[in-house]
Amino acid sequence: MTSPEWTKSAPWIWLPTHQEDESQPGRYFLFRKNFVWTKPQGLDDFQINISADSRYRLFVNGHRVSFGPCKSYPERWYYETVDILPFLVEGENTISARVLRYSCVHAGSSSIISTELPGFLVHGEIEGFSLSTDSSWKCLQESSRQIIPHSEWNYILGPPFMSNNERVSEDTALSGWTLPAFDDSSWQNAVSAFRPVKMLPMLSPWKLTPRSIPMLPEVEGLFDGIVKCDGPIAHNQWTDFIREGTPVNIPAGESVTVDIECQSLTTAFVNLQCEGGSGSIITLLYAECYEKDLGVETAPFPMARTKSLRSDSSGRLYGVKDVYTVTEGGDQTFEPFWFRAFRYIQLHIQTSHPLTLKAFTYRETSYPLEITTQIQAGPELNQIWDISLRTLQNCRHETYEDCPFYEQNQFASDSRLQMLFTYQISMDDRLARKTMEEFHASRCPDGLIKAQFPSGFRSKQIPQFSLSFVAMVWDHMQYFSDSKLIRRYLSTIDGILHHFDERVNSLGLVGQFDDDTWPFIDWVPEWTVPGKIFQSCMPRAYHTGAATINSLLYIIALMQAAELCEFAARPDTAAEYRSRAQGLRDAVNTHCYSHAEGLYQDGPSSNEYSQHSQVFAVLSETTKDTQAREVIRRMDGASQCSSALQFYVFRAVEKVGLYDEYFSRLLDPWRRMLADNLTTWAEFEHHPRSDCHGWSAGPINEIVGIYGVRPQGQRLRIAPRVDLLSQAEGTFATSGGCVRVKWAEDLEVEASADLEAEIVFRGSVYEVLLKEGKAVIFT
Repeated sequence: MTSPEWTKSAPWIWLPTHQEDESQPGRYFLFRKNFVWTKPQGLDDFQINISADSRYRLFVNGHRVSFGPCKSYPERWYYETVDILPFLVEGENTISARVLRYSCVHAGSSSIISTELPGFLVHGEIEGFSLSTDSSWKCLQESSRQIIPHSEWNYILGPPFMSNNERVSEDTALSGWTLPAFDDSSWQNAVSAFRPVKMLPMLSPWKLTPRSIPMLPEVEGLFDGIVKCDGPIAHNQWTDFIREGTPVNIPAGESVTVDIECQSLTTAFVNLQCEGGSGSIITLLYAECYEKDLGVETAPFPMARTKSLRSDSSGRLYGVKDVYTVTEGGDQTFEPFWFRAFRYIQLHIQTSHPLTLKAFTYRETSYPLEITTQIQAGPELNQIWDISLRTLQNCRHETYEDCPFYEQNQFASDSRLQMLFTYQISMDDRLARKTMEEFHASRCPDGLIKAQFPSGFRSKQIPQFSLSFVAMVWDHMQYFSDSKLIRRYLSTIDGILHHFDERVNSLGLVGQFDDDTWPFIDWVPEWTVPGKIFQSCMPRAYHTGAATINSLLYIIALMQAAELCEFAARPDTAAEYRSRAQGLRDAVNTHCYSHAEGLYQDGPSSNEYSQHSQVFAVLSETTKDTQAREVIRRMDGASQCSSALQFYVFRAVEKVGLYDEYFSRLLDPWRRMLADNLTTWAEFEHHPRSDCHGWSAGPINEIVGIYGVRPQGQRLRIAPRVDLLSQAEGTFATSGGCVRVKWAEDLEVEASADLEAEIVFRGSVYEVLLKEGKAVIFT
C-alpha cells in the first residue's frame, strides 16, 4: 500500500515555534486560510482530503464539515475526503481547523495514537485553484482551551484513560476565528512539519490511506428532563430551557446547580450557548447514573462504588468534568472537542455578573450501522433486545470500544463479541474488517497481537486476548466465507498459536506467560489479590504453575484455526492443529479432572473450581456427552463467570443440550439490571464500574438464537426454539439476503433472495430452496 500521489503536492504543516510540552497530555492548535472563491461553471463538487496528528475538526465559513482522522496507526494513517462546495459562497471564504495534538512525551489518550511529529494536512485543488496546506495558512496555539492535567484527575473514577476533559476560558480575541472577517494578522505562518535531510532515506511518519468506514453522523437531540435543581431558577424554567429553548437568566452572585437527564445513556457532543455573565464559571459533570454518596467528591485513589437503582436521585453523580469560564462579549458557546458519554449532566454555575443561558443541546454520534434484523419476542425479551442494541451502539464509533465513558479502548476479547453481535443484526462488516486489520498490524515479535489497539501508549499485554483474534477470523468465515481475508490472517494466527505452544509445560499444559504480562481471564471476586490488580483476575492456580482454562482456551483456538486452514486448503496444518488440541485434552483430563467432584479443577492438584473451567472444558470438547452434561449441572457452586464470559456459558449449555432448561436463569443478570433501571448493560455485576460495556450485549446473540437463524457454510440453518417462545416473528440479516421467520402453530419462512436452507421445526428437518419473496409454510 502506497500513499496517494496527491500527498506530494500537499505538505503537512505546523507552527514554526512548536515544542513538545512534558507537562500536558495534549494541546489545541488553530489553523485557517482566507481565500476568494468564484465557482467554475458546471462544477458539481469540490472534494478535499484532510488529516491531522492527532485529531482535527474542520470548518468552512463557520460550518462544521468533518471530524477526524479516523482512529488509526502510522502505517495506515487515515484521511477523510469531503465535499466543501455546499459551504462555499461567492467572494470571501475561510477554511479552518481546530487540531488536538496529544503529546508523544506525556501520556495522553489511550486509544488515539500520536507520531513523533505533529501535523495538519489539507489537499484541495481544482482547475488551477488550491486550498492545500502551505505557508499561506495561518496558525496559533489555542492557550485558552486546555486538557485538564492528570494532577487534577479524580482517581475515584480509575485511571485517566482518555485525557480529553477541558478547561476553557472564552477568549474574545478568537471570536469569529472560523469566519472570513476575522483578523489573523498576528498569527504565524505555518511551516512544513516534516523536514527530511538531503540524501537521507527518511520517510514521513504518516502512511496515508483513505478512510475505510463511513463518517460518523452527528444527530441533533434534546435532553429529556430535569431531575432536580437548586438556586433561584424554578424547575419548570429549566424544563422550558432544555425542551423549548426558553432562555434562563441567572442573576449575579448566584450559585446554581441543575441535574439534566437523557432517557438513556448516550454518546454525544454537547453544546451550551450563553450571553453575558463575565467571569462566571460553568462546570459540566457527565455521569452514567446516580450512586451511593462516598462522602467525598474526589480522591487520589479508586474507591469502591455502590450502584443500585440508577435513577435514584437521592444518591450522587460521579463523573468527568469540563470547566468553562465566561468572559465579556456577546453570544458565547462552549462545545468540547471530543464527544461525551452520559445519561445525566449536572451543570454547576457560579455567576459573577448576570448570565443568560440561551440553549443547551447535543448531537448524538456513533457508527452508522444499518440494522436489518428486527424481532418481536414478547415484552421482556423485546426490552432486553432494545437495551442490548443501545449498548452495542454506544460502544461503536471509529473502533469497537470496551466502554464509552471510561476508556473507549478497542480490546481484542471485547471486540470479538461485538463483531459477532454486529453480524447478527447487519451485514455491514466494514468496521469489523477494519478491526481485524488493526489487530493484524499490531503483531509483536513474540507472535501475539496487542491486547488493545490502536493504543496511544504501551500498555499491559494480555496473552489470552490474542486467541480472540483467531475467533474473529473464524466468525467472519462463518458469516461471509471470504477466503482472501482468511488467507491474509493465517500467518498471524500461526504466530499466536506458536506462542502458546512454546509455553506448554512438562505436564502438557499451557503454563505461565512472561512476567510483564497480565494473564487476565475474568473479573471474579474470588480471584482478587488486594492491592495487586495485575495478579488478580485469574485462577489462583496460575500462580503455582498452570491454570486449566489457559489450555482450554488454546484448544478452542486450535479447533477454530483447523477449520480456517481447511477452508484455505491447508489440510496438513489443520491436522497438526487438531493433533495439538487432542494432546492438550489428554493432559487436562489427566491432571485437572477431579473424579471425586466430577468437575475440572482450576489447575493441577488445585482444590478450587470455577464455572470457567467447566464451560471451556465443554466448548473445547475436552469432555463430551453424559460427562459434559454432568459437569454443567455441577458447576453452579463454583466461582461464576461475569458478564465478560456469559456468552460462553450460553454456548456450553447449548452444546450439551441444556439450553432450553438454562435459558431463563442465565438471563437473570440482565433482569436484575432492568430492575435497577439501567438503559445500557453494565460491565459486570459484582463491581459495576461501567454502566455501558459492549461485551454485555450478549442477549443479542441469544434472542437471535431463539429464532435459530445461523449460517451453515453456503446455506442457512433455521431451527426456532418453539419450546422457549410459543409464537414470535423476526427478520434477520444474512449474507444471502434477509429472512423473515414467523411461527405460532405453523412456521412461515420468507427470503429476500433465493437461498438454500435447512429448516428444523417440531422434530422434522426440511432441505429447501427458499425463493425470493415466496413464503413457505411448515407444519
